[in-house]
Amino acid sequence: MQKLTDRRYSMSAVLANREVYGFIREGIPVEYKNSHGRTEHGRVKVIDFNACDRNDFLAVTQLWIKGERYYRRPDMILYINGLPLVFIELKNSNVKLKCAYDDNLTNYKKDIPLLFQYNAVCILSNAIETKIGSFTSGWGHFFNWLRIEDEKEKIDTEKIAREGTSIERTIQGLCRREKLLDYVENFILYHKETTKIIAQNHQFIGVNRTVESFKERERKDRKIGVFWHTQGSVKSLSMIFFIRKIFRKFTGNFTFVIITDREDLDGQIY
Repeated sequence: MQKLTDRRYSMSAVLANREVYGFIREGIPVEYKNSHGRTEHGRVKVIDFNACDRNDFLAVTQLWIKGERYYRRPDMILYINGLPLVFIELKNSNVKLKCAYDDNLTNYKKDIPLLFQYNAVCILSNAIETKIGSFTSGWGHFFNWLRIEDEKEKIDTEKIAREGTSIERTIQGLCRREKLLDYVENFILYHKETTKIIAQNHQFIGVNRTVESFKERERKDRKIGVFWHTQGSVKSLSMIFFIRKIFRKFTGNFTFVIITDREDLDGQIY
């Protein structure tokens, strides 16, 4: 508990978040005495990623949080086993969504920074529009999450805005318990100790489709298939998410070959 709840004042916000995320994903290293009095090393898991029903899920609205100088009250926080992993800020439909970023998220990061040590993803919505990003993302890097199960689903953005269903689609596509556990476990990266990267809608669906195909590879004559990308879809990160999930969820000595056409991609993927 001490390791998990340390305030980490000497660390930058992204490094503190990265350290806590390591504890969440891999467990907290501990020493203990076994029944023979010998010291052993182990890890205490704070989330069971393999058995959804063994975890406690809680959504809290309008919770007052005490910072160093101010109290703040986020609209909604989603907890898993007491860890505030999802931050949600909601606006009326007549308020521009960017206000949720400029007036709320930005101030909360400054006034209650400890909350964001544990944060996995931030969701901002005014119903007409819903966007997702990491707590380190600039406004321009927040993205939509409208497809629920199929990356080929036809999206009518005008109809979604008119009916105010963008937040519902995000909840169904990301915040269902099994999906949220999968996202926290397998779809978060850190780059050069300064940037937190989270998977976008098409990456989450596409990688999981490919993982399912990998699972059935023997039945499919060892052919996994094609993962199709459009230009600018950050295909290199999709491949990293895919490979990390394979190593995480399957036993076996797998080798992956990644061919790139730019030197900067070599560095990024490495």
